[in-house]
Amino acid sequence: MTRRLNASWTAALAAGLLLTLSGCGGSGSAAPGKGQGVVMEGEQLEDLVTQVNAMGMVEWHGQLLTKNPDTGGKRIFDLDGRFSPSTGYSQLSMDSAIDGKVEQVDYLVVNDRTYFNSDDWGPNAGSCWAEITDDVSRSWALPTDLDPTWPVTAARAIRLAGDGVAVGMPAKDVITGMPRGLFPDVPAGLDAVEAKGVVTPHGHLIEVSVDVLNMWNDVPEEELAAIDTRRAGWWAMTMKESQDGSAIAPPKYLFDPAVTPPSQCKRA
Repeated sequence: MTRRLNASWTAALAAGLLLTLSGCGGSGSAAPGKGQGVVMEGEQLEDLVTQVNAMGMVEWHGQLLTKNPDTGGKRIFDLDGRFSPSTGYSQLSMDSAIDGKVEQVDYLVVNDRTYFNSDDWGPNAGSCWAEITDDVSRSWALPTDLDPTWPVTAARAIRLAGDGVAVGMPAKDVITGMPRGLFPDVPAGLDAVEAKGVVTPHGHLIEVSVDVLNMWNDVPEEELAAIDTRRAGWWAMTMKESQDGSAIAPPKYLFDPAVTPPSQCKRA
């Protein structure tokens, strides 16, 4: 599933934002002649949407932290991925230290099938994969929505923030854009909730920060009681067009590690 938006959508977003904020007096960086700052916000977001829509292969790095790293947030895990907008195929690697267990695993998602490779199998099994399409316990690090551009394409411009733009992102998009094991289903009570974030261009690179921790403040108390909010505090990521033009391909060697030792996987 993808969320690649076109420029006409973002132009409409900017125009709608201009009408909304002008009608209520506006906020943020807009100054008298109040349309100017708002239009700049919309234009900045539109430029970012255009930039990600033009990426042939999206290369991205995501990092989940307990809270804002500027205030001492600690890393939970890292994800590195490549995503093909044209096919929907994804190549993803996770490096985690959850529960004190250091682990690095790789994933491939091709033709709606999910494959897994573990560093526990050793270097000789680097091109060997096991299918885990229906194995929830081993596919939990994959996002529900594999398209990593959601912080830009699903965003609502709020105000300029330095060289970037402060945005609101639908809570449902935040949840489905992060590893599915954190929240197997979108928690109730998120329909009208947004997370605040900042999206900043750095030439060919786009930097994103999403304050998930404070997103929970807008969830009604009765729904919030059923959510383990400790699982996601701050999402930081970068994305750019990959310089590696190679296609994401199906696994070369496919085997069942419960039957064949990883050292023998290429003979399976």
